[in-house]
Amino acid sequence: MSTYGSRLRQERLRLKLTQERFATAGGVGRYAQSCYERNLSLPRADYLAAITLIGADVLYIITQRHTLHSVDNISTVSENGQLTES
Repeated sequence: MSTYGSRLRQERLRLKLTQERFATAGGVGRYAQSCYERNLSLPRADYLAAITLIGADVLYIITQRHTLHSVDNISTVSENGQLTES
């Protein structure tokens, strides 16, 4: 059974990010990220909005339906955790 946590993890892995870097992009700590992925807590709307900036498909995470992404304005997370435009 697919859960929001497993879909969140799938998106993180698709983007090739560690929990720490994905969490930083979402404005939370690695422990919170781990709890989201294990379905122990639900992410807030501001976290979901923030991870869209690095290319996460939030519609898929929530509904299991993929969104077509425009790759023109996707941001990435640098080594120091800062968002950069690609």
